[in-house]
Amino acid sequence: MPLRRRRSHYEQLTEFERGRVIGLREGGFSFRDIAERLGRNVSTVHDCWVRWSRDGTASRRPGSGRPRGTTEREDRRIRRTAVSHRTASAAEIRAAVGTTVTQRTVRNRLLDVQLRARRPVACIPLTPRHCRLRRQWCQARAQWRAEWRSVMFSDEIRFCLGASDGRVLIRRRPGERLQPNCVRPRHTGPTPGVMVWGAISYDSRSTLVVIPNTLNANLYVSLVIQPVVLPFMSSIQGGIFQQDNALPHTAAVSQLALQGVDILPWPAKSPDMSPIEHVWDIIGRQLQHHPLPA
Repeated sequence: MPLRRRRSHYEQLTEFERGRVIGLREGGFSFRDIAERLGRNVSTVHDCWVRWSRDGTASRRPGSGRPRGTTEREDRRIRRTAVSHRTASAAEIRAAVGTTVTQRTVRNRLLDVQLRARRPVACIPLTPRHCRLRRQWCQARAQWRAEWRSVMFSDEIRFCLGASDGRVLIRRRPGERLQPNCVRPRHTGPTPGVMVWGAISYDSRSTLVVIPNTLNANLYVSLVIQPVVLPFMSSIQGGIFQQDNALPHTAAVSQLALQGVDILPWPAKSPDMSPIEHVWDIIGRQLQHHPLPA
């Protein structure tokens, strides 16, 4: 018994594409050339031109095409469910709405209103006080221009090796990337990894210091401040040193070692405000493309 040929899914030409078909055809292009340019079937292009030649219009006839599988009310319920339950899958939304359409149709209705599945932005939970202090810090330095060239931004980070990214998708519209219900708190676990410290300035960078053990104030002084920070700062005229408020940084022994160094005050819970975070992101992405040590 011969196999039946599977019918390909047909998509209507948009108004813009119909206009291009007419314009290109009047410009002397063949139906095949036009179809290749638009990525459409030759017969679809041909039918569009025939309709234009016969009726004087290429617009889609009212009522033509396959009937819509959902009602406007179901469309609204699908949108509301997706917005109120950002991590819900198409199957879960379909069950919550009680519609009989396929999961693909549910996804298409969400795409119609630009609700696409995206990874949530990892963030640190902030209290209203944290937000206020961050805003005040930014406002106090809103007029800085040349001053930023003298700042040495520093930080340490632990790169986890062999850990799952725990990917979760959420549905959001353009402009909703940082909404509270579209972000996910960052979690860490006891996975194999390496801790490093580094610093950058406007036109320079420090060496990358590997921290062999858990970082404490004494290690911070002996491995970072004395051999790296102090020589680095002496090379920057009017240099300003930035570090966060981690305990090894604020300990008395660390503050004593940094005497005479101009330290930039830093609001709590604000690693995202430091440009060195972009450096860590680049390194982290590079590590994903290298085999992990045994």
